[in-house]
Amino acid sequence: MALTIADTYYLKAKAASGYDWDEVCESLNYALSYDENHCAALCLLGTIYARNLHQYEEAFDCFDKVIAINSDYIDVYPMYAKYLIWADEIDKAKKLITFAFSRKGISKGDLYWLSAYVSEINQAYKTAIKHLKKAKKYAFNDYYFSFIEDEENRIKKKLKLEKSKVKKKKSSTKKRKKKNKK
Repeated sequence: MALTIADTYYLKAKAASGYDWDEVCESLNYALSYDENHCAALCLLGTIYARNLHQYEEAFDCFDKVIAINSDYIDVYPMYAKYLIWADEIDKAKKLITFAFSRKGISKGDLYWLSAYVSEINQAYKTAIKHLKKAKKYAFNDYYFSFIEDEENRIKKKLKLEKSKVKKKKSSTKKRKKKNKK
């Protein structure tokens, strides 16, 4: 089995991604002209639309097309969910993450991290921390484990801020009550 022409151009686009946008665009256009249903190329195009151009609807069209072509193409689910979160489509992201857990071979660590991301946005910090603890169980290299620990520490800081806010609010309420009694 050999690489197709579309595969070759996709790999060129991916390699140039982030530093040579002319090469990315040209190679991606070639890849999709040779195979308009090339899942990896469509995912890269969707990522460019979302991350670089902030054109979420176009990105979502690419991701939807990938899922329609091959629902077993597992790379699409984490990136699609992340960009749904960025676009403030939280309910859709939750549903997609839940569905993605049922896909064979998918990175459960990434899905738990995304679940934590959703919880953090909803200011459910304790739930986010629980998801991150689960994500650590699915971390299979030091880099990813460190990334998850950093995320956990950042959310714990937010949780402390939340607690200090509540304490200040309670103390100011007590002071008002004391003034009213006098």
